[in-house]
Amino acid sequence: MEEIVQERFLGAVKLAAHHHPLFPTNVSSKCIVCSKQKEKLINTKGFTCNQCNLYFHKDCIEITISSHHRHPLKLHDRNKPYSARDKCSICRYWLLDMFYYCSRCVFDVCMSCLKKPLIIDQPTAHVHPLSIIPISLISFTCEACGTGSGDSHPCICLQCCFIIHKDCTDLPRVICINRHDHRISHVYILPPEEWFCGVCHMHINNQYGAYSCSICHYAVHSKCAIRADVWDGRELDGIPDKEGDNKLEDIVPFEVIDDKVVKHFIHEHTLTYFYQDVLIRDENQRCHACILPLYHGGCYNCMHCDFILHEKCANLPRFKRHELHNNQFTLYPNPKSGEQLEFGKGLFRCAACKTLNNGFRYESENVMLDVRCATISDEFLHESHPHPLFVLSSSFSGVCEACNRLVDSILSCVECSQFYLCFKCATLPKEVSYKHDKHPLYLRYYRYDYCHYWCEICEKPTYPYRWFYSCEICASTLHIDCLLGKSPYMKPGDCFLLHNLEFQVVSNNHVSRQFCRECHLRCEDAFVLQNKIETRTSCICSLECLYSLVGYYLTERQHITL
Repeated sequence: MEEIVQERFLGAVKLAAHHHPLFPTNVSSKCIVCSKQKEKLINTKGFTCNQCNLYFHKDCIEITISSHHRHPLKLHDRNKPYSARDKCSICRYWLLDMFYYCSRCVFDVCMSCLKKPLIIDQPTAHVHPLSIIPISLISFTCEACGTGSGDSHPCICLQCCFIIHKDCTDLPRVICINRHDHRISHVYILPPEEWFCGVCHMHINNQYGAYSCSICHYAVHSKCAIRADVWDGRELDGIPDKEGDNKLEDIVPFEVIDDKVVKHFIHEHTLTYFYQDVLIRDENQRCHACILPLYHGGCYNCMHCDFILHEKCANLPRFKRHELHNNQFTLYPNPKSGEQLEFGKGLFRCAACKTLNNGFRYESENVMLDVRCATISDEFLHESHPHPLFVLSSSFSGVCEACNRLVDSILSCVECSQFYLCFKCATLPKEVSYKHDKHPLYLRYYRYDYCHYWCEICEKPTYPYRWFYSCEICASTLHIDCLLGKSPYMKPGDCFLLHNLEFQVVSNNHVSRQFCRECHLRCEDAFVLQNKIETRTSCICSLECLYSLVGYYLTERQHITL
């Protein structure tokens, strides 16, 4: 395969791929072609270049097996100019300093693939051995993934008239993805009905391979299912379901004790269900899970303490999957059982909306989601848009239609390619109360007629393309930030420990507004953080200021230590 010119002096040979003569040797070393060392073999024959201190196995430059390509292959040195790819055309691994190539077409092959027969004996994708056809100009549709040939070589089974990509020969059979709560399995034909991918939400051709769920009507393109931001990389074929792997008894969050009485796994007391059909205007009564007020509707209340949950929050599953992380999430209270009262335990920043929160959280490794963002999964319907919205990968960023901010965790519409909505705006409460209005206020969107009105709190105009709250009866309008405040997800009565000083969330009902010790502005929100010892000073207006203050103290402590 490689042209070898024999020289007379000491049996030296000359390769076209190397500019110095090579001398025979029985001393084994690491081969520059295959990057292997045959130390255990007796009488290993090879060649060495005394000037470059390089070693070549004899069988790496004197290939006797038939070529894997239709044209003759030549040994090539990477240091010489050659416009080709950097990866082997067969195995797709990076090429070493020396490899074989075809000078007539773009085809490069490493020594490892060149020494192997072009047969895959036991592929996971087929019952028979597959033959690799190292020709990139063949146009075909892969039976395993349903996509075109691309730059992958075909593997065929003549017995079955079966053809797939070489990259698809080792597709996993059973996997879990972060878009679905059940396991999905690879199949080659879907039932004859309309299917849409659960990841990219595009149409699936049911005549080709895909991943499907055996429990519900759900399917995913083969290529979409094994994406790095979708699949955790584990093959589950032959592995039984473990605890917490979406079994019904593990997902249900409470045990039914009696009619309207349940025992929730997070709380030590039993909870009683009641339905409130009259508007409650008590801002201090908040759900312990989502930290939103309980205005009306179904709730679960503890008769022994102030613990209370919305009916929807009480039914949150203990385990769930989400598009923003590959592994399964687990529901925890704040703080978790066994955690001490300290800053950073009972307070966390949601990975989706980036807001600070002290409610329940879904946690997986170091990723934490508040319960509002965790419920946004799969098809999400929002009143501001006529089409379903889907969660994009965290690596994608876009400008939110509601707040006009550039964010990296975002929802998008498949039909409207330029519509994006961030998690913070998508989880805004639809109904709130205002102390100077006896009616409930509802979230309005930029197409609403009230866009030219003024905010009653800051007395500044509402922007035509920004969302806001309004009362239809009183025609009052308020900015979202003005009404909800800097820390809308802060529950009254909760405490935080900051450098041996305990701060508590209290109502901001003083006659005069105090100044925040961090931002030095007056505290205008309904709730503030106050030092439990110094009741008249050391006021902090928001969780963000508390978070900033902790960062400042930690920096100062590091400087003192240094």
